[in-house]
Amino acid sequence: MKTSRRLVAVVALAALAGMAGCTKIADDKPNAPTSSTEVTDGGTLTIAAASAPVDWNPLSAAGDTTGQRQQQWPFYPHPFLTNPDTSVVLNKALLESAEVVSTDPMKVEYKIQPKAVWSDDTPITGKDFEYTQAVQDPKKCAECKAAFTEGYSLITSVDTSADGKTVTMTYSQPFAQWQALFNYILPAHVAASYGNLATSFNDGFGKNVPKFSGGPYLVKEYQDGVSMTMVKNPKWYGDPAHLDTINTRYIAGQGAQITALQNGEIDLAYQNPTVDTVNQVKAMSNTTVLLGSTLTYFHLGMKTTGDVMSDPALRKAISTGLNLEDMRKRTVGQFAPDQPSSKSSVYVPGQKVGGIPAYRDNTDELNIGKGDTKAALDILEKAGYKVTDGKLILPNGKPLRDLKMLTLSTDVLRMELAQITQSQLKPLGITVTIDAADGARYSPALRAGSFDIMATGTALDLGSLSLQQWYGTKAARSFGYSSPEADRLFAAAATELDPQKQIDLMNEIDRTLLSDGVVLPLFANPQMAAYPSKFGNIFINPSKYGTTMNVEQWGLRK
Repeated sequence: MKTSRRLVAVVALAALAGMAGCTKIADDKPNAPTSSTEVTDGGTLTIAAASAPVDWNPLSAAGDTTGQRQQQWPFYPHPFLTNPDTSVVLNKALLESAEVVSTDPMKVEYKIQPKAVWSDDTPITGKDFEYTQAVQDPKKCAECKAAFTEGYSLITSVDTSADGKTVTMTYSQPFAQWQALFNYILPAHVAASYGNLATSFNDGFGKNVPKFSGGPYLVKEYQDGVSMTMVKNPKWYGDPAHLDTINTRYIAGQGAQITALQNGEIDLAYQNPTVDTVNQVKAMSNTTVLLGSTLTYFHLGMKTTGDVMSDPALRKAISTGLNLEDMRKRTVGQFAPDQPSSKSSVYVPGQKVGGIPAYRDNTDELNIGKGDTKAALDILEKAGYKVTDGKLILPNGKPLRDLKMLTLSTDVLRMELAQITQSQLKPLGITVTIDAADGARYSPALRAGSFDIMATGTALDLGSLSLQQWYGTKAARSFGYSSPEADRLFAAAATELDPQKQIDLMNEIDRTLLSDGVVLPLFANPQMAAYPSKFGNIFINPSKYGTTMNVEQWGLRK
């Protein structure tokens, strides 16, 4: 009998409590349950996605985005899974076990299920782990454009048993977030057909629609920018998938997706909710609607380099003058009034680590985001700025140029945040122009630092790794920020195994980032799933990998 991927023993990552999961959107429209429902075999479901993949490698800096992760989850093996209640569990379909077998030096042993194979019947073995580690280790592949290198670069050896099914990783030092590694395992035998490490990783996996699968579904057909069709992987080694076919339709706007749901063109809309979209789905009959928060949080960010944004006084004044609570009330507060503001960039409200409360109101401590226009103007005046005829004048006597704010055009919530930022900074004499980028341009512009201010989201389910990828010096997604103090704290947090000490380090990181003005936390990312009630086992997943994490369980209710 094949082993279920879900509902297995909880693994002791961070213990997260009280900040994610589903809530009611109205008394007459309760959520679907988060427990499994009996479903039949067969049928088709069509899900909407805002944009097509721009990079087919989910581990690359360009491919590791929310939409692309969700679309490609069904094709790959994953050692760990996140349940709707935020518990992190071992993927028993892929692994018999994964554990630290030595602490000095630190060694992690993975035992792969004997029946785990790729769709071409090639066994999933230690060679796949070895390749996946190598392409994310700059010492082995400096040219590989990986989204994450943290942790992988600490692995000094990868040893595989004779049968290929037991893999042992030796680390040069303790690494607290080891369970966050190998979130997608790439097939080494396919990589060999593409060329060397860099060529296979950057071009082979990045530019080619996958013809392989190590998950429950595989790609049958892809029409660029139009649709993707997935069918069952006949070599899938876990519990059998139920739906015969899952289609992805590329529909850019949130409103357009809801219209498509109303017209029966799609079956599942999974998106950030707005007042309009919530009201629209509430009015639909025979429709299941879920609304919940996730481990991703929305935030603003500022570039810390360049002609004007390199001035700490300007960034501090902006951080002081913006009213972050007002932003919450005018956006998510319209449909989720009880969802609190996030006053930390490292933890979401209510989060615990090792059973210890981890979240702290660090923005309050630093007087950030309270909309204190007088204090902001005082900061500017002391730094040599002045406001003349409603325009901020630089210390050199020249008018401040317009600041460009990058946001995602297809995300109503981010567009609203940009517009509110624009209005809140006017009293400081600052003019903000909104750069509304589509899905194809947004991520490259973010990584290139093509902005002064930006609105985005960051997943916090990887601890310090979640932040280091953005704010570490020369990190994969760095847009120019560099701080020796932040780098020191990142390194310390990554190796600290004591929960209380790790919490203290993470909050030091938070205060450093907030003081430098590189991040302004807003609120946990709200998520909505809406679909015909004839379907079952579709949930809001709080992780950054999205709703397809349990895709093989989806089906038509009995």
